[in-house]
Amino acid sequence: MELTISKHSLSAALARTSGIADRKSSMQVLSNVLIDATDKEAGVCIAATDLNSSAFGYFPATIKEPGIVTVSAKTLYDVVKSMPEGTITIRTEGDQVQLLCGRASFKLLGLPADDFPRMPDAADAEFFDIDTAYLSKMIEQTAFSISTDETRSHINGALFQGDGKNLRMVTTDGHRLSKVEFRVEDAGFYNFSMVIPNKGIFEIRRLVEDGLGVVSLAVHEGSLFLKRAIEIEKEQEGAEAITAEFTLVSKLIEAEFPPYDQVIPTSNERVVVVPRHPFMEALKRVSVVSTDRTLGVKLQISEGSLVIETNNPSVGEGSEQIDVAYEGEDLAIGFNARYFIDAVSVLGDDEVRLELSGSLDPAIVKDPEDTFIGVIMPMRI
Repeated sequence: MELTISKHSLSAALARTSGIADRKSSMQVLSNVLIDATDKEAGVCIAATDLNSSAFGYFPATIKEPGIVTVSAKTLYDVVKSMPEGTITIRTEGDQVQLLCGRASFKLLGLPADDFPRMPDAADAEFFDIDTAYLSKMIEQTAFSISTDETRSHINGALFQGDGKNLRMVTTDGHRLSKVEFRVEDAGFYNFSMVIPNKGIFEIRRLVEDGLGVVSLAVHEGSLFLKRAIEIEKEQEGAEAITAEFTLVSKLIEAEFPPYDQVIPTSNERVVVVPRHPFMEALKRVSVVSTDRTLGVKLQISEGSLVIETNNPSVGEGSEQIDVAYEGEDLAIGFNARYFIDAVSVLGDDEVRLELSGSLDPAIVKDPEDTFIGVIMPMRI
């Protein structure tokens, strides 16, 4: 095999794929990326998989001698990033993969591609488009409350639904829940429901984080496929960017997501409108002296006032008062400060609304547009 490819193109390809490779797997080939230069017209295919997530794309290259090989994803990416600007030549010599750029030369140990898993194929699947801005924002506002307990697979991911003109994403770790829902009148009719695993959500977030354009989705044989044109380089300033089609695949969780609607209270009669940034900063300051494990703080709510306080016998105590819009009976209730900080930090408005009931009932966090709902369970302080 011998090909030439620009450093920018190869770096873009490896940036999107090397993180998928499974460095801890007992199968060494899964820690490698596949370099497939068997189709001169399509360009070089760069691919990686850990058997649950896969990523691949075709990138512009001049293929002098077709071939296929795998090489360590991390090592290759580190080498390419360190190389001088320009065109990189990749050629194979037996089990070795040689990289040349300017006066730099590397020889890396490769592995045959025979044992590399085949990439999932969705040629027969029906794709639909979603604005990446919606998908990016939904993930940003829910990913923090995905359960990290892999033994509870039904909540170790995000519920993603399309219901008519609505797009919805829900996550929970058993102590809190986040729900984001957008009405998208101009984007077509959606009808789907799936649970995307935590790693899949992380990779999708990287793919759509710029919030530009559209991404095409399809569900096929228990996996979610996402296709998107990604920018790999610009030939010169002001010129149109060179793009490549990139595909990300994530196996879906088969377990059923919990009935989240039953967790969201519908009768919280106490409504407190708080300034978002001062509330978040006060929580951060007061929680410094709270217990490390629980970050427990007490919210003392009275007319026009919210006092955040904590008392840690082994460290000390702290409190801070902020002005709020509230008219009603006094209430004292304890929470994990981190749960509020996480929920409030992903919102962009100046104010957030807290809906409360009793001292042992969950709190609701809402944005002014009612697109975000966060449910936080109380704790005894």
